[in-house]
Amino acid sequence: MSVPIYLFCGFLDGGKTTFIQETLEDPEFNTGEKTLLLLCEEGEIEYEPKKFAGGNVTIATLDDPELLTPEFFSNYKKHHRVDRALIEYNGMWELPRLYSALPDDWELFQVMTVADSTTFQSYMTNMRQLAVDKLQD
Repeated sequence: MSVPIYLFCGFLDGGKTTFIQETLEDPEFNTGEKTLLLLCEEGEIEYEPKKFAGGNVTIATLDDPELLTPEFFSNYKKHHRVDRALIEYNGMWELPRLYSALPDDWELFQVMTVADSTTFQSYMTNMRQLAVDKLQD
């Protein structure tokens, strides 16, 4: 059985953490599935797992893009029997790195890109390739 991935993209202060927190608090979404919440960056807002509906959420952190490998995902599934994954992706990492690391039995189910309208133009001006990378999917 494949592991559906909900991928959250954007840059710092774009609202990814808040969006994920609210999603996991929603009892319509989080009904107790074994969920991996993979954090690829640390934002200013901390998660509040006690507020997650349904429980069963494990938080893992990767702070180095070199750790994104097919073995990481396969081993995680093998040892934790994960039903789905939510990934808060680092805005400074290119998406093809993640895509090439996903084993065949992990598939993108939904990709959401969030942005802060007050800083987005600056990202487009100064880091266009990274910004466009997050908008292609």
